[in-house]
Amino acid sequence: MSEESTAAGTQVLVVDDSRVIRVAARKILKEEFEVLEAGDGEAAWDALQQNPGIALVISDLSMPYLNGMGLLKRIREAEDKRLANLPVIIVTGAEDDEDAKSSAFAAGASDFLSKPFDSVQLLAHTRSHIKLATTETRLEQTATAIETEPTVDLLTGLLNQRSFTDRGHQELAYAIRHRSELGLVFIDVDAFDEAFIKYGKPAGEAILKIFTRIIQDSIRAEDTAGRVGLARFGLVLPSANAVGARKLAVRICTQIASRTFKIGNDTLRLTASAGVITPLIRRDTRFEELLEQAQRLLGRAQHSGGNRVLFDQGTAASDEREAMVAEAGGDTAGEATAAQPESPPASVAERTQATAALEPEPQPEAEPEPAPSLEQALQRLRHSGEAAVAPHLPGLIRELLPLLEAWQRRQDGSLDTAVEQIRASLDAP
Repeated sequence: MSEESTAAGTQVLVVDDSRVIRVAARKILKEEFEVLEAGDGEAAWDALQQNPGIALVISDLSMPYLNGMGLLKRIREAEDKRLANLPVIIVTGAEDDEDAKSSAFAAGASDFLSKPFDSVQLLAHTRSHIKLATTETRLEQTATAIETEPTVDLLTGLLNQRSFTDRGHQELAYAIRHRSELGLVFIDVDAFDEAFIKYGKPAGEAILKIFTRIIQDSIRAEDTAGRVGLARFGLVLPSANAVGARKLAVRICTQIASRTFKIGNDTLRLTASAGVITPLIRRDTRFEELLEQAQRLLGRAQHSGGNRVLFDQGTAASDEREAMVAEAGGDTAGEATAAQPESPPASVAERTQATAALEPEPQPEAEPEPAPSLEQALQRLRHSGEAAVAPHLPGLIRELLPLLEAWQRRQDGSLDTAVEQIRASLDAP
């Protein structure tokens, strides 16, 4: 789109006590702009009040009643934000000294033109400032739209997908900075889309609200929950270890499976599946990669028949953990509450049976875990205790020996005895 077509219909106010100057300006600008005229600052101020479409003011400095400086000051101090931000080009004559120009610039003049102005100069300056003002207005409107965009899902009150992802980035950055743990869980109601199509939107929304309450009652205050799909929920769990994240997912899926819903003459029972990861956090860990991994586990859980939790037990790299995924699943029994109306929860025996069905099945003996790096070992030691690194201590100490030897050399050999004792212990059978 050309500048001419963009500016079509835009109003420009020319203020000068010389009719000759006003007419000359009108002839130059009239092909592209709607030109309004005023003979002094007071008349110009009245025109600004009456014509909200004015996009630019071109004003002389020396005028009766209210001069250009007074008009500029009144515009910049206006309570109306539109007026206060209006671009103002000051036209200066030979009688206006440099101090007057400097004062006008300090008071907020957008630009200056000298008399006599030529058509090319006036048109170019006018186009430029109107284009700039239009761009700034559009940017402000875009920023306002972004700020007012909803951050929560209107049905459930949980964070929407965009806000959930933003929060995930923040929690991951915190985990990297503080070398803490982080859990990520994706839970999806199995075959919910079929139930939604069969029973309609009101029934589907009622079911989702009940599932939302289950999730909200299950998570901690510091955890983040979001609705990231039709019946898919995401959880970001700061400082959550593998056991805690898995137990939370199993508990939520168990409670969902223990509910029944009375819809007309039908009794509906739904189950849920989950993918759980508690990755080893590194400096280059990306939240998008964690999302993909958790959703991949969730997809495998549903493709395996649903009503199960797949979780990640490993602490090695992502591609190494894939083979170490453990499975919890089975047919879940139990009657629970109805969506319309909600009935009492399932009995303790039924909940115990459902929980047992979701507990992980025994796994074949895994291959020996590769030795962790020093950074990984320190992270495990902080969060899981000595037992987590005990099998690898000799190898880790051997890696540290060169550092200890370098240190003792800088300390004039004061650590000789200690280093020799460590080396002897490592060499002992």
